[in-house]
Amino acid sequence: MDYSEIIETIGSITKMESVKSIEQNILKNTLVLKNIDPFPGFHREKDNNKDKKSESVFIILNYRYAPEKINRINRELSNNKMISCYPSFGEIITHGSIFPCIRLKGIEDLSQIPNIQEYYKKHELQLMDFQNVSCRARIKIFKTFKIIEIADGLYRDLNDGEKIYIRIPKSMNWRLIENITKKIKYNLKNRNFDSALGIIYRFCGPEDVIRVYDEEKTLERALLIKKMYLKEIKKESLISAHNLLSE
Repeated sequence: MDYSEIIETIGSITKMESVKSIEQNILKNTLVLKNIDPFPGFHREKDNNKDKKSESVFIILNYRYAPEKINRINRELSNNKMISCYPSFGEIITHGSIFPCIRLKGIEDLSQIPNIQEYYKKHELQLMDFQNVSCRARIKIFKTFKIIEIADGLYRDLNDGEKIYIRIPKSMNWRLIENITKKIKYNLKNRNFDSALGIIYRFCGPEDVIRVYDEEKTLERALLIKKMYLKEIKKESLISAHNLLSE
C-alpha cells in the first residue's frame, strides 16, 4: 500500500482540559475561556514559545449556529489577515452547561480578541454574557485535518508533526480511554504523551481514532503506541463480551 497520499478531510477531537474565564482583553460583559494546561498528559520543560502555540482561547456564543455559517465567517476573518491562526468551532461541556464556542489556538496577541469578537457580532453571532467559569471540562472541536497515512491505520498530522492518529475498531468513552492510557504509560519507559479521542471522515465513513501528542516523532515510537492501544482495547472488548455472557 502507498502511504504517501496527503489526506485533507474534516472531523473532530474530544479532550478533557481545565478552562477558566478571562477578564482582560475582551469585550465588556462577554464570556471568553482559556485552557489552563494544554495537552495535560504531556509535561515539558517550561518553553514560552511552545506553550503559547498550544494555548487556546474560546469565544463563547449564545447559540449553536450552523457549521457552514461559522466556517464562512472564519474564512473571511482569516482572509482579512485579522489573525494568524485559523479558528475552529466546537463546544465546551461542564457539569452544568454546554457552551458553543469558537476556538482560537496559538493567538499571538490577546489584545486582538475584542476586534475578533466585534467581527463576529457584525456577522450576526451573539456572544454569551460573562460568568465566572473555572473547572475541568470536556472540549469537542470540529476541525479540518491535513494528514498522511504512515502505516496501516496510523496517520501523521502534517500541520503539527507531534500529533499522530491511531485508528481504533470502535467508538469509546473518555473514561475508558483514560484508564487504558494509564495502563500503557505504566508499561512505557518514556510515558510523556497526551491522548484525546477523535473522528476522521473518510470516503467510506467515519473512522474513530485516538489522537496522541508526542514530541518523540519516530515511526518506531508511533507504531509501538499504536500496538499497545489496540492490544488494550481488544482486552477491554473481551472483558465486556464476557460480562455480557455472564449476565
